[in-house]
Amino acid sequence: MRRLAPVALALIATTSSCVGSTGSEVVDFPVFAAGPVDSVAGSPYEFDTSAGYHVRLDRAVLHIGGVYLNRSRPVQGAQDTPCVLPGVYAAELTSGMDVDVLSPALQRFPAPANGTADRALAGEVWLTGGRVDATEDSTPILQFEGAASRESLSWRFEGVITIGTNRQITPSDPATPGANPLCKSRIVTPIPIDLTPRDSGALVVRADPRVWFDLVDFDQLEGAQGQGELLVVPDELEGQPATTLFQSLRSVSAYDFVWQ
Repeated sequence: MRRLAPVALALIATTSSCVGSTGSEVVDFPVFAAGPVDSVAGSPYEFDTSAGYHVRLDRAVLHIGGVYLNRSRPVQGAQDTPCVLPGVYAAELTSGMDVDVLSPALQRFPAPANGTADRALAGEVWLTGGRVDATEDSTPILQFEGAASRESLSWRFEGVITIGTNRQITPSDPATPGANPLCKSRIVTPIPIDLTPRDSGALVVRADPRVWFDLVDFDQLEGAQGQGELLVVPDELEGQPATTLFQSLRSVSAYDFVWQ
């Protein structure tokens, strides 16, 4: 079996054994990222949320550290799966970049993806600035600012999300100190797809910021009692707004993979 290039961001060298081919044609293809198709480059993005707010995003930059296509589709939410999905990866992109998710324009990753022409059923977005298993990572994964209003109240808000020890969940059982590894928080998976990569064509990954902010309760942020205050979403797992935003950032429904 011919192996692909090693998974540069994998947990340890042995995890790259998941990455291989079935003897199918070897392919290289460009990968692009973008925001929603109804966004307008250079303009704020406005929407109403399920929590009852009207949100205007003035800036939203997402750092994507890697993109993977997997031949299998594990059960979403399974807790006993490794960070690298079971099965064999059909393709991998390990060159990261910052993406303006308020623009529908296709933004090309600096290097192509490589893999094999095999059917892929699950996609992964890696939200990391380096090794996915690193204890600390200060890379800004999401940077955002905008305004939110509900009824007669309105606020400006801003924030930065990183995924380091600030996202570490203390195991509830001392007998399982390795439970809830940080890599689980850095990989959005399994994103349902059904595509076969080819040399002719490209993969487009779109991120939808509406999903991220849909359930955020802005008036629970510190300072929300005042009109027109600048609210800062803390970069930690504390309080409804920060916790909900981080969980939604990792929702598979916020990402769409399209082969074109």
